[in-house]
Amino acid sequence: MPFTDTGVNTVTIHLNRTPRRPNPVFSDEYSIVRGVLIGARREAGLSQRALAARLGKTGSHVAMIERGQRRVDLLEFCRIADSLGVSADALVHRIAEQLGALKAAA
Repeated sequence: MPFTDTGVNTVTIHLNRTPRRPNPVFSDEYSIVRGVLIGARREAGLSQRALAARLGKTGSHVAMIERGQRRVDLLEFCRIADSLGVSADALVHRIAEQLGALKAAA
């Protein structure tokens, strides 16, 4: 039986491909958000699992947020703050202060 090239395994090189945008989860700014959330959790004396239980999520859910593998939307941010016994305003204020310091250092 003769070999027929179906083109299925052909390697295609895209020379005019636009580069991928950097993931904002790994930005210096977002690391500040994660740092504030981690600090607030520790100040509340909670483990990742305990916070996750309060949120009705798994421990890995909180771990992924804290490692920067998952973003937090506004509603989840407010739920996290409430679960930590801190106002979302207070956490946003901490974030804003640190972002201002980062901008001043640049």
